[in-house]
Amino acid sequence: MKRRIKVLTVAFLAASLAFGSLASAASFKDVKSSHWAYNTISWATDAGIAKGYPDNTFKPSQAVSEEEFLSMLIRSYKDPADVNPSPYWSYKYYLTAKSLNYPVSGNRTSVITRTWVAEIVAATQGKNYSGTNAIKYMLASGLANGKTGNTVEGYAGSDKLTRAEAVTFIKNVIDKRASDELLPRPTTPSDPNEIGQVPGGNTNPTKPDPEIEKIGDDEDKVLLDRAQKVANAIKGTGYQVKYNTTNGGVMIHDPATGKNLFVYADNSHKDPNYGVIIQYYGLNKNDGTANIRADYLDAIVKAMNALGVKVDSSFTKALQKAESTGDEQTFKSGGKTYYITSINLGAGVISE
Repeated sequence: MKRRIKVLTVAFLAASLAFGSLASAASFKDVKSSHWAYNTISWATDAGIAKGYPDNTFKPSQAVSEEEFLSMLIRSYKDPADVNPSPYWSYKYYLTAKSLNYPVSGNRTSVITRTWVAEIVAATQGKNYSGTNAIKYMLASGLANGKTGNTVEGYAGSDKLTRAEAVTFIKNVIDKRASDELLPRPTTPSDPNEIGQVPGGNTNPTKPDPEIEKIGDDEDKVLLDRAQKVANAIKGTGYQVKYNTTNGGVMIHDPATGKNLFVYADNSHKDPNYGVIIQYYGLNKNDGTANIRADYLDAIVKAMNALGVKVDSSFTKALQKAESTGDEQTFKSGGKTYYITSINLGAGVISE
């Protein structure tokens, strides 16, 4: 009995530290009436969706973790029933997210980015979009206005989400949601053609379509065909596509870093004993955590689907878990089992 009371007490204290105490925006000494999110913060605190801190602050510029945003978002619809015992304070929100197939990593304290938010919010509307497509959906649906402009670039997807931005996102969802209930996320990616027109254009004009570069003197029509498929799949990203006729690899190259982020090899057309081997690099955000770059992950998913390794949320969850735990993970595609092995933070191998 004493142990149960101690566990519940720890859970309560954790939740208190995460959400603080209930108050209105007018009482927060760091949220003046001139603050851009004053009215939204007032709405969120009055509705019990977000709370302030014991020192009468709201900390509007403080970064938000995955569990904080997830709990606020789900609670804005309906607060799930408590689960006892709970291993951590946000457990019931993760149970809800899991039951609806939402794209959460399970790395509860990791700082959430604006792209990550777009993917989760799109999921609550019954859509399965990732990366750039999730951002486009947010903009086209009026669920977001961007940070510096109503374009994919202006959305600033790689920026960390702040507390003020979090309640603003949630207010937009509540005002313009597709249903009064949280909708399940489809198990397969939604059609990008259904997104509609994005304000300011659907693509970023500063990022040209991928160029295809051949490495090696030999000709290989199979590799060229694969490179063309990948190039078509990642249009608008600014990445380049290369193929190497010596080692049989097809690469996605990021000119911003001068490095490859994806290498695909499958020489089974030459020798049936070979299978698919995929290498990924630079997937972490270089912030000292296992947080994954949504733009790189989006490009990898698109490339794999284009190359015939059809993947869905089960793959992204397995990849995120491999990166956060360092343990080998598996996923299935086309009746085959694939293994994900994290070699270093943000780098690993995917193989049959």
